[in-house]
Amino acid sequence: MPDVSNPPISNFKHDPSCSPFAVSQEEYIASQLSPSYQSLGTGAIVFDNPRSSDRRILLVQRAATDSMPGCWEVPGGGVDDDDKSILHAVARELWEEAGLTAVNIGPLIGKPERFKSRSGKQICKFNFMVEAEGAEGAMVVKLDPTEHQKYLWISKEEVRQRKAGDLELVFTTAHTEALVLEAFSISS
Repeated sequence: MPDVSNPPISNFKHDPSCSPFAVSQEEYIASQLSPSYQSLGTGAIVFDNPRSSDRRILLVQRAATDSMPGCWEVPGGGVDDDDKSILHAVARELWEEAGLTAVNIGPLIGKPERFKSRSGKQICKFNFMVEAEGAEGAMVVKLDPTEHQKYLWISKEEVRQRKAGDLELVFTTAHTEALVLEAFSISS
């Protein structure tokens, strides 16, 4: 598990298309006309080698003790009120959930996903392509076991087949699965 007491989440760059997300959650929601949500979520779409033809995307498997146990997703989570911006939330969540540091955030991938949390809160989730690095330049993933129990670097074909080796892949939502496939198309 990464040291979450001092996360390296401020030194990233972002794609100009992500400028609308360089504001706090409160500012973003206030700027929307009649939003149908009260909170924001983020997802980080990370490739192990984004410029390679055989690149793979990072998926994390939800812990057995969490909601949707055993399902696969991209690292991410809620935007906190004390996050400097939505982009800082993406970087923080990537650090907390995978121990990876965001270097460059953007562009936005896919349409936002709207859903209701277990507590009944309406959430709008944005997913961003993220260039990341691990400790000493290695893409070593460090999971928080209270949130995720496994991780995979997975190819587009494995996502299509919903299978990696002998492991069956069940995604948290159909939206997440489609988003991952869309990310492969955009980054090629």
